Amino acid sequence: MKLIRTLFALLLLGNFLPSPAHAENLITLSKPTFQLADGRYLNNDLAVSLAAGGELNSVVSSRVRGTRTWVIDPALLEEISDLADGYTYLDAEGKDVVVGEFAVASEWLSLLRFISRNDKVVALTYGSPSTAYLSKYAPGELVLYNQLSKVRLEEILGREVSAPSVVASGGSPAAIAKNSYREMRKTLSVINSLVTTRDVETLRLGLAKTLNPTLSQQSAVALTRSYLAEVKRFNQRLRVSPGNYTITASRYELPVTVINDFDQVVSVDLNVTTTNSRVVVAQVPRITLEPRSQIQIKVPVDVIASGDTALRLQLRTPKASVVGESTRIPLRLAVISPVTTWFTTGMAIILLLAAIVQSVRRVKRRKNHGESHE
Repeated sequence: MKLIRTLFALLLLGNFLPSPAHAENLITLSKPTFQLADGRYLNNDLAVSLAAGGELNSVVSSRVRGTRTWVIDPALLEEISDLADGYTYLDAEGKDVVVGEFAVASEWLSLLRFISRNDKVVALTYGSPSTAYLSKYAPGELVLYNQLSKVRLEEILGREVSAPSVVASGGSPAAIAKNSYREMRKTLSVINSLVTTRDVETLRLGLAKTLNPTLSQQSAVALTRSYLAEVKRFNQRLRVSPGNYTITASRYELPVTVINDFDQVVSVDLNVTTTNSRVVVAQVPRITLEPRSQIQIKVPVDVIASGDTALRLQLRTPKASVVGESTRIPLRLAVISPVTTWFTTGMAIILLLAAIVQSVRRVKRRKNHGESHE
């Protein structure tokens, strides 16, 4: 707080000093991301930069004459905000280091809001990715990043800001990022068509960070791998629970559990296919799952022949896009056909009748034997 009071006094003093009539200052706040997809920080550099003598500290503590235009990446401000109530970073050996409350971060953001209150503020594309790359390979996603970038920056600063420029920025993202981006984007786009929660939106935005061309190779690898793992984890939030079943009836309703770990109601279709012709499976109606819930449904199964088979179950969106990973359920079919049943029953009756006949004959023989002795 002492830092804020001192800087506030300097700013008030600066208001009484003459400044060049046409002086204009462009201040850019943008850094390659420091934060992995799971929330941990690659290192402690961001916190150091905010502290006294750090690069970001000097940006807000230096007195500037004339008008100012701020060009800000909201991803950077969100990462600074996340430091405030404590954070975890990786040391040189890759081990977690836990830091408690970091008030410097919230003080820095408060000061930025104050000194920029009368200035023009322009949002950068979220995460400062290569917009030239996105314009060519994912133009729709670039539009989304720019829209949400403006919204996110306005949330942090508590004021209106200008949308990102449409001018394409150059530079090529790291190879690992480019190779992984397409599949991650596709997966999250499908999830986002079903779920519109803040965490899904944030993860989708975060993919833009992996395409920042100023990332070091080491950071790009670590960042991309963390997003690959997080996207996979999100993709498993909608899933079918696996199991093993033995079916002894020719017609059976297979109990299948579908799970929704998202904080939103989700409607999905369940596509069921078989690995061979031993069974015939009927499709099931559309499934609606409440937030953080699971539901058991019945899949009608008709057994054609005994033996081993399996079902493959795949969740799909109402528009037939695949969501989540497929689940394989092995089935052991121990069903006796009607012909076999009739034959077995018939043989049992014949054997029973034969046994009765034999018993009757034995009784008669004993009776006749007794009469002859008399």
